[in-house]
Amino acid sequence: MKFALVSDDFETITGKTGRARKFLVYEATQEVQPVLVEKMEVPETQPTFHDLHDDDITPHPLDQSILITGEAGVGLQERLSRRGITVYITSETDPVAAIDGVMKGTLLTLAPTPHKEDGSCLNH
Repeated sequence: MKFALVSDDFETITGKTGRARKFLVYEATQEVQPVLVEKMEVPETQPTFHDLHDDDITPHPLDQSILITGEAGVGLQERLSRRGITVYITSETDPVAAIDGVMKGTLLTLAPTPHKEDGSCLNH
């Protein structure tokens, strides 16, 4: 399975999924421990998930993956699910521990960030 983790520092899991451009990409299975395959930085010429808010057609390099993040807004999980992306929001910052938690079903997850009355995210 392909795991993508939001990581501003390419070491730990961080938040701000919608505008994130830096991700740690791992491969893992029940039989194979997580292996880092790429420190991916989405170029400025490619859209972020926020840029694709109303666009389910334009490809994103993390389509069809499991996404682990420290923060994501309400509605993002549903929009990303249309891209085949399963989102886990967690306070866990260690990438391997988070992937292990997803694989074992033990990862402690957080609720999405609520939106303001005008529909924008509180953390923008």
